[in-house]
Amino acid sequence: PNRMPFDFYELLGALAPRWFFTNSPVHDHNFDVRGVRKAQAEMTRMYRLHGAEERVRFVYPDCGHDFPKPVREAAYKWLDQVFKRDW
Repeated sequence: PNRMPFDFYELLGALAPRWFFTNSPVHDHNFDVRGVRKAQAEMTRMYRLHGAEERVRFVYPDCGHDFPKPVREAAYKWLDQVFKRDW
């Protein structure tokens, strides 16, 4: 996470207060989960400034580069709730 040429959390924080969901497996060989955890702490602060903590969700399944069925179903449920909101 410290080798990135920019602060990834700043890019993600720019999404605030838009809805954001990430599936970040802890044993992913393509992406180092430590970078996501670092971004989570910063993004949570940014979303809190907007009063939108419920709009950001981080999920860390205990697997490799995958989107396990239980996490996928939770993501679909979460998205369904987001899109059915009365704006």
